[in-house]
Amino acid sequence: MRAITNAFDEYIVSKHIEEHYDFQTSIGSIFDAPHELSEESYESKSITFGCLVDANNNDTTEIGAKFPGAFLKTKKYKALSDGYRTAYYISNSGSVQNFVDLDKFDQTPLVATHYYPDWAEPLALSSRKRRIGIALSRQGDILVFDNGTLRFTYRYGQWQYWNHAHLINLLRDRTRAQKVARKILGRVVGTIYRAALDVSFRRSGGLFVILRRKKDLTKIVRRGDSVFDHSDRNEADREFDTVLANHTIQTLSRRILVELASLDGAIVVSNSGKILAYGAILQPKKSGPLKGTEGSRTKAAIGASNFGLAVKVSSDGDIVIYHEAKEFIRI
Repeated sequence: MRAITNAFDEYIVSKHIEEHYDFQTSIGSIFDAPHELSEESYESKSITFGCLVDANNNDTTEIGAKFPGAFLKTKKYKALSDGYRTAYYISNSGSVQNFVDLDKFDQTPLVATHYYPDWAEPLALSSRKRRIGIALSRQGDILVFDNGTLRFTYRYGQWQYWNHAHLINLLRDRTRAQKVARKILGRVVGTIYRAALDVSFRRSGGLFVILRRKKDLTKIVRRGDSVFDHSDRNEADREFDTVLANHTIQTLSRRILVELASLDGAIVVSNSGKILAYGAILQPKKSGPLKGTEGSRTKAAIGASNFGLAVKVSSDGDIVIYHEAKEFIRI
């Protein structure tokens, strides 16, 4: 039944894309390529892959080698594209029109909010103007980009639709604060959400906590792990605290934020985005209902969510959000 369900989901996703863009080529057959490549390797490394399909490119030239089948029969074409910086450029009818450097393909500035893992930015930005981008990551995930945003993924054997705006609205509603403007709160939540995407698709794991009240910091963070515990922190910590004091969570670059999230422990911020702790060991004064089988990161997230919103990203990519000691959203 799972096999039938997954096949049906993929059929629905591919048909939606084909009909929405009026593609002549089969998106379902293009999905076959990353499925196949995810089970192979090249020079002992997992294969990555990327392509752009352009609904506006109505090439009518008679083609003998239709993408992807004819190209992926040989090893060299399987390993040629990486989906990070390079991709096959495919016409509406399924012919290979070019092999492109994604960093130079479309330099048009963004004019709206977009969501995607940081490493996939070149492909995401190229998936505008009636183009879609399809990538296979080194972890075996299939990502589909539409209009500059991650729209669908295939992970853990199932397809998922990403409604980013709805998810962020839900998170913002759970982190409302009387003294913080809704616009600022939206930026803080959006920054944490993007960081969670980056950590999830990087498979590095992480934990973010947005506190309702800064004074609750001592109720969840071990003494010496707060940026305010100057007397209990070593010289290097104090100096780095000074560096971070010039930033809020929303002014840090995404790559730096992901590096901070990869440290053992959690990143704790206020509703306004002030960084209160990083690499912090959480010891919440309240725990919540536990089954006894949770890992330390999950237990810390559940306890911390008594004092705000906790976003836990596991090392296998799952994103789970806790609120008031209960699981609120699982992505």
